[in-house]
Amino acid sequence: MHRFLLLLPLLLAACGSSGTTAEFDRRIGTYVGRPEADVVANLGVPSRTYEADGRRLLQYEFARPSSRPAIFPSIGLGFGSFGGGVGVGTGLGFGLGGYGGGAEGCVLVFEAREGRITSFNRNGPGCTAPAA
Repeated sequence: MHRFLLLLPLLLAACGSSGTTAEFDRRIGTYVGRPEADVVANLGVPSRTYEADGRRLLQYEFARPSSRPAIFPSIGLGFGSFGGGVGVGTGLGFGLGGYGGGAEGCVLVFEAREGRITSFNRNGPGCTAPAA
């Protein structure tokens, strides 16, 4: 058990690294200079669009399950018998469950001028991509 507690921080760090923002930026950056229609063809219809000052903004909102393991406190109650007697015991600990610390969101906004993508902006912990 003691060894497990020493390895727990390493396990959590390994499970939490699902991708990088740099790789996300590299992949999304390939749309800059391309027609707006390419973005829509590949990512689908945007969640929202805005138009102002000769520019068009296409907003995409993504959510995916968390890549971090869920850690939760737990209390246990046990019953048993030994040598003719009956015993009751309680315990306190932490459980390491599957994945699911909530959804990780990503908001991605492309700016287009005259039908071509000129830039993009991202926000949220889910704006990552695995290394190629």
